[in-house]
Amino acid sequence: MKPWKLLNSEYLVDAPWLKVAKETCELPNGKVIDDFYTLWQPDWVLILARTTEGKWVMTEQYRHGTGKIALEFPAGIIDKGETPEQAAIRELQEECGYTSAGEKRMDSGCSASRITYLGAYPVNPDRHRGKFHVVFIDGVEKGGSTHFDSTEEIESLLLSDEELQKKMADGSFNHPLQIAGYFKWRLTCERKRQRTSRQP
Repeated sequence: MKPWKLLNSEYLVDAPWLKVAKETCELPNGKVIDDFYTLWQPDWVLILARTTEGKWVMTEQYRHGTGKIALEFPAGIIDKGETPEQAAIRELQEECGYTSAGEKRMDSGCSASRITYLGAYPVNPDRHRGKFHVVFIDGVEKGGSTHFDSTEEIESLLLSDEELQKKMADGSFNHPLQIAGYFKWRLTCERKRQRTSRQP
């Protein structure tokens, strides 16, 4: 199997937060598609932040795409020059007023007061060029004030893991990329626990 060959690309929308391109592509069998549309948005970070009491930091805000108030994990655009972990710490403070408790150390496990990078994933492999990054921060505490952009109105709340899963089951938490990020965290932590349990 071979990738398509890009013959031409023309931006129909070229804005800082969104680019839409009309592309001409040649398939491996020689067929040419004259109007394949691709999207690009800046990379963003999904923040799985858990308090020292074991509750998830969540947000509620209006989302114009659906026209509804959405329950979500905190998230935000990664600024130029930032790592996903740095963006996660900044956005968590700005949106929710939470900070990482104790020493800010990078770690590949799921221990308290650790920042864990869980990877980068395509937003939509079919036609979207952007990525989202998943960062887990354990042992966060309330500290400092929020700082919203002029277009933001965000309320934060705390949910236990059981409450969060119930909201996934009943559809009140329904962001598919965020649900995928949460289950990536569960799989990562489960592997960590299995490795630990096998150690003598």
